[in-house]
Amino acid sequence: MSDLELSLRQIRDSGSKSLVAYIMAGVRSDWPDLIRAVIDGGADAVEVGLPFSDPMLDGPTIQLASRTALDRGAQFEQILDDLPDVSVPLVAMTYSNHLYSRGTTRFLNSLASAGISGSVIADLPFDESSSYRAAAESAGVDSILMVAPSTSADAARQICESAHGFVYYMGSMTPTGSFDGDGSDKWKLADDLRAEARPPVLIGFGIDSPAKALKAAQKSDGVVVGSAFMAPVLAGASANTLRNLVEDFRRDLDTMRDQ
Repeated sequence: MSDLELSLRQIRDSGSKSLVAYIMAGVRSDWPDLIRAVIDGGADAVEVGLPFSDPMLDGPTIQLASRTALDRGAQFEQILDDLPDVSVPLVAMTYSNHLYSRGTTRFLNSLASAGISGSVIADLPFDESSSYRAAAESAGVDSILMVAPSTSADAARQICESAHGFVYYMGSMTPTGSFDGDGSDKWKLADDLRAEARPPVLIGFGIDSPAKALKAAQKSDGVVVGSAFMAPVLAGASANTLRNLVEDFRRDLDTMRDQ
């Protein structure tokens, strides 16, 4: 079992909830410091966005972050070289263009060599992922798979049985970012899946406030938060301000310990 899955399982088994924070690599010159800041604020793992020109599952905030990183000249190899040495697992989040343009094995081996523990390929359908999952296992990188509210229960269980690290449950059928309502009507499947012995199930998409994170964590093993952290980064917030924001999410999630 990888350090990512082991860490998140230990958090779950302790009665706590996991917080995974997203940072777009290359978005600013101090992006490695932003990774350190979210960890200092209480993130249990960091999802590192690899910028891509057409991030179809992402909303306006992450799209802007990706464009900003690309405009600054962010490149895959340099991103991996600049990753900070940190105390929590790192997860790469990107699209299949990165995978196929470099070759699946080369891409995953590059992640592993850089110390990245897991990979999310947002636009790779499960039915087309078998070679990717096999290559990821060979490289020692967790293949984190996604489940949507529209996924059938049988298909969701099959995905969960094949996932490593954690199961990324899309809390909304909308792109990443904010949406109206608390989303809880879409989270029942996540609650059903986490009740069975599988990798932890974390809800992402639309987790835009500590209050919404708290509600989502009632139906899952934790949350992934992206746009709520990247919006202030794009607006020029300091690393210290970002750390304080993460602390707010961490504080609310910690109220659920042993509940």
